[in-house]
Amino acid sequence: MRSEVKSKIKNMGLQGSLLQAPAGGTGADLKTTPSWGGRSSPPGLNGDAAGLPNGLVVRRYRRFVVYRVAGFDGVIELVAELLFRVSRDSKGSVVYVNGRKIAALLGLGGTIHPIDLSVIYATMARLGFEVVEVGRGKAVVVSMKHPLIEKIRAAKSIDDVIQVIRRHLGE
Repeated sequence: MRSEVKSKIKNMGLQGSLLQAPAGGTGADLKTTPSWGGRSSPPGLNGDAAGLPNGLVVRRYRRFVVYRVAGFDGVIELVAELLFRVSRDSKGSVVYVNGRKIAALLGLGGTIHPIDLSVIYATMARLGFEVVEVGRGKAVVVSMKHPLIEKIRAAKSIDDVIQVIRRHLGE
């Protein structure tokens, strides 16, 4: 009986020996390098600013991508674009906008940093919108009957909306 066990172990080869080197050899990098025509990092994580609203910066951390706002002018431009899209796309008289919905409306591939999200909420509160606690976070209640939304609907471009918001904030 003991000889059968020894023969089975012998037939299985070395147990627990793992290869220490990567599959391509010692020190090989499995990613395609830019010199070969490939990207140096995965798409969407390389920090391209193509298609981003003005004032947003991509920050890449170990496991996720976060969007940060660069300065208060960036916050105003972000809020202007957000309200412009809400006024054009939303149906109904009231819209709840949380962090995830903000990212979806702006077409972002990640989340907005929590500190910047609180600055966005504070700016929306200064504009006269109600900020409420919902479930695990906060949301802004955007009423379509708000006088600012009516001015935004009358605007023809994002630049006009930015000017309307700056006037409303008194800047």
